[in-house]
Amino acid sequence: METDKPFARENFEVLFEAADLSCGYGNRVVLDRLDFRLWPGFFCGVLGPNGCGKSTLINTICRVNEPLSGTMRFSGEELASLSRQSLARKIAVVPQETHVTFPFKVREVVAMGRNPHSAGLFKAGFDLENEKVERALTATGIVHLSDREITQLSGGERQLVLLARALAQEPRLLLLDEPTSNLDISHAVKILRLVKARVAQDRLATLAVFHDLNLACLFADYLFLVKDGTIRYQGETREVITEEILSELYELPLQVHAPAGLGRLQVSVRV
Repeated sequence: METDKPFARENFEVLFEAADLSCGYGNRVVLDRLDFRLWPGFFCGVLGPNGCGKSTLINTICRVNEPLSGTMRFSGEELASLSRQSLARKIAVVPQETHVTFPFKVREVVAMGRNPHSAGLFKAGFDLENEKVERALTATGIVHLSDREITQLSGGERQLVLLARALAQEPRLLLLDEPTSNLDISHAVKILRLVKARVAQDRLATLAVFHDLNLACLFADYLFLVKDGTIRYQGETREVITEEILSELYELPLQVHAPAGLGRLQVSVRV
């Protein structure tokens, strides 16, 4: 069973499009001949077993790794034709975790998100009073941490700082590489709620790698399910979160249910 591509209906604006895209390292192909689209105002997610290439996909879209073959387009423009600075004005990344060794203040880290909009990288130092920096600090609820050193923060607080930095960048496409996998449920939900709000208010196109199936069900509008080097299924969350599909994807008997009053599907393991 392979689902139709909803939102591919012609009346939706396509912000990012990959065609015949292969990703990997050197001669090793991790993901082969992918075709997919991302749309403004939609929170898209990637699910799949460990090692299936989810992070590789994120790294290829933001050109940490160059694709092995195929094309990527942003608003119809070849991604390969964009300079690094131009790319950084359009795409922001929130990584799974970042090891920060320098004791930058939180406001300084968030202000780094404005560097792509400067004439030269670090040329004028940090624009600490920029209104967009202040807005990002406020949106993520970390104004009170502004003068703290990032090395002194908890993991959840650091992820909020990295999200604020990405929002200060004012991207049109936000990529998140398992940003909640090492966090407690409180911080994980807070971060995903913040992203969901920005998707709706700013019409961000968002692609997030999920480790937790139930968080993906709660927050993602559309899912790409990856296995054996390809997108095995894609579609609206309610279409692809089925016992048949998930049991095949993870090779584990899983149960899908709809808790009363939640309005979203949830997944549990069959014991």
